[in-house]
Amino acid sequence: MKKLILFITTITLLISCNKKQESKSETIISSAVNKEKIPEFLYETTELAHCESVVFDKKRNVLYVSVQGEKTPGDGAIAKVSLEGKILDKTFIAGINNPKGIAITDDRLYVSDVTQLIEADLNTGEILNRYDGEEAEFLNDVTIDEYQNVYVSDMFTSSIYKLDKKKKFTKWYTNPILENPNGLLAIKGEIYIGAWGSFSDGNPIEAPKGNFLKLDIETKKITKITKDILGNLDGVQIFDENQFVVSDWKEGAVYLVHKNGETTLILGTERSVGDIAYIAEKKMLILPMNIQNKLIFYKY
Repeated sequence: MKKLILFITTITLLISCNKKQESKSETIISSAVNKEKIPEFLYETTELAHCESVVFDKKRNVLYVSVQGEKTPGDGAIAKVSLEGKILDKTFIAGINNPKGIAITDDRLYVSDVTQLIEADLNTGEILNRYDGEEAEFLNDVTIDEYQNVYVSDMFTSSIYKLDKKKKFTKWYTNPILENPNGLLAIKGEIYIGAWGSFSDGNPIEAPKGNFLKLDIETKKITKITKDILGNLDGVQIFDENQFVVSDWKEGAVYLVHKNGETTLILGTERSVGDIAYIAEKKMLILPMNIQNKLIFYKY
C-alpha cells in the first residue's frame, strides 16, 4: 500500500511539472524519429480524465477506454468511443476505482482495478464479477490467451496473475527477471512483456528502464528480445507478423520492435503515453495520454 500511495503521489507531481521540461523532452525524442515512417496525425479526443488503456472491439466497431478519473473511489469507468473520436458513452462501465489495462473476448471485458480484476458484460456494461488478487499491489495490463485464460501483470511485485477457465484468480508466476511487468500480450503459447524496470529504491518513477521480454506459458522460460534496455514500457500491440508496437510511458516514445530485437523509434510525444491500440486493417494507431486527458489518433 505504501508503494501505491507513493506512486499516486509521484504521478500527481508529474502532472503539475514544468511544461517547458516536457517540451524539451518531446523535441529530443522527435529528433531521433525515423523520418521515412512518421505516423500521420488524424484527430484527438479530449475530456477523458486520465485515460490509460484503449482496445478495439471489431465486432461492434468501437473503442473501449479505461478512464481513471480524479482518484476518488468509484469515479473510474470504461468509456465507449467511436473510431472517429466521438465519445459515445463516458461511463459505459461505471463504479471502478482506478482502471488500467483492458482485454476483451466474445461478450466479456476484463479490466484491472488496483488489486482486483473486473469482468463486465459488453452488451450491457454491467459488472459481473470482481476477482481479488491475493497479495496483489498494483495490477496493470490484461491479456487473454487462445484458451481463454486471462493474465494480469502486477507491476509492484514483478508478478503475473491468472484467471483460469474455472474462474480461479491466483498469482501465477513471480520472478524479478520479469522486471516489474507492465504491458502484456498473449500470442500462441507465449506472453510478450513490456517491462517497466527494476525498482531499486521503491520508487516506480525513478526505476531503471526495462526490456521487451517473451515468456513461454508452458515452461515459464523468459527471453530478452531487445538487445539493450528500452524504456519504462507500457503498451504492447502486434504491428505485423514480425514486429510489435511498444510504448514508453516515461519518455513518451513509441517504437517498432522486431522479433529479432531491432528497435525503431516511430513517434516522440509527451510523457504518459499508456496502453496503446493498433488496428492493422485500418492502419490506425491510438495513444491514450494519461496526464493530458485525451486520446490521439494517427494513421500508420
